[in-house]
Amino acid sequence: MDSSHEGLPGTECPPTLQSVERAFMGLNGKLWRLAIVTGIAQFAMSIWTWQFAIFLQEAPVSLEPWQMGLTFSMGTLAAIIGYPLSGFVSDIVGRRITMALALVPMFTGLLLLSLLPVWPMLLFSYPLVLFGWSFILIISRAVPADELAAHHGQDAPRKFMMVVMPAYLVDGLCPIAGGLLLEFGYRPEFLFQLAAMGTLVAFAATLIFVRETLSTDNLRQARAHVIVSPRALGTDFWKFSTSMLGFYACWGLAIPYLGPLCVTEWGVDTTTYGFTWSAFSLTTALLSYTASGVATRRTKPALMLGLIGNCIIVGAFSLGSGILLMLLLNILWATPVVFWICGERTLIVQGVGPEMKGRSLGTFQFMMSMTTLFAASGGALIWSFTGSLRTLWGIASVLGFVFVIVAGLGVRATGREGQSQGAKSGPNPLGTTEQVSY
Repeated sequence: MDSSHEGLPGTECPPTLQSVERAFMGLNGKLWRLAIVTGIAQFAMSIWTWQFAIFLQEAPVSLEPWQMGLTFSMGTLAAIIGYPLSGFVSDIVGRRITMALALVPMFTGLLLLSLLPVWPMLLFSYPLVLFGWSFILIISRAVPADELAAHHGQDAPRKFMMVVMPAYLVDGLCPIAGGLLLEFGYRPEFLFQLAAMGTLVAFAATLIFVRETLSTDNLRQARAHVIVSPRALGTDFWKFSTSMLGFYACWGLAIPYLGPLCVTEWGVDTTTYGFTWSAFSLTTALLSYTASGVATRRTKPALMLGLIGNCIIVGAFSLGSGILLMLLLNILWATPVVFWICGERTLIVQGVGPEMKGRSLGTFQFMMSMTTLFAASGGALIWSFTGSLRTLWGIASVLGFVFVIVAGLGVRATGREGQSQGAKSGPNPLGTTEQVSY
């Protein structure tokens, strides 16, 4: 893409016809480059994460529930450290370099997982992967936020969703490929090796294809405000973020144990479980453009429908059985997830200055992950006490509905939709203006 300054924050001209013509399915050239590279990086996660909990549960690893919970919690802790750090670093040195650097710890952790998948080494290798991955997640959200600031916030939910569409497509294909490899006799450690090679490809692709989206002026402003007051993120950000804490805690109780739930209490084999995971991700990829268009028109209602839909699906997983129902639930799950992603990421950057968007995204993820740091261990304790993953998922669903009400109050308290998010660009934005993969 060209390096012209049209549409930068502070200008009043609307996007030109030329910039509109260059967009395809809501994304311009810079965002499509990022989307494709993010899809490559997603391979390094999706080829193995779908069966990781099962891998930890079965021989020869054979972890106890408390060990699994501690492993997931350590991974969450590493991500908690990475989320705000990634937003801070990317605001200072730029998105492209930060994304490339993130792949180094991912490669190291995946290599260790393939060579030494034993306790307690898992407490180091798995968190190392998630530390690097946390940077990728924030960059995949910060770059579209940069472009929205440069073009007055047009189609924000669609941009946030479409930029991760290739990642969901990859996430849908990987469990099929991984399941077939396991059926052909390959060990799960081989999946970690493939993932490590994927990080090398993603590293090269990042340096070659990804373009910097943080303008020189915004980089200069970010470096001038290395340490900022929490008020710099605006009141809307804090209202929305705090209202989502409870829902994320409920989510963190159950979601790490989806694999064991399906394989043990639903009685589905690992390969079939991988296929149902694929059905969810592929459906999400297919719905990305259409559903994100709905969320663009009604961002807040779409977010609330997404949260309610997730609670319903989680509750259904606590009650149902059979391969066909599991497949149906995974397909139905895609729509609320798309609404959730679109609405949430749009509201996170609402009213935040362009030089602060990386930090707002990182801070939000930091806060949400803090609530799930102990949630995985809490879920493991409930599992151990009740002896049933169905009970755990039922509890998470009921509590989720309670905290949807809290989230709704927070969403209602934020600024009105449709106001230009690029209108405020100072270090202390006061406006109320306008995204996971997975």
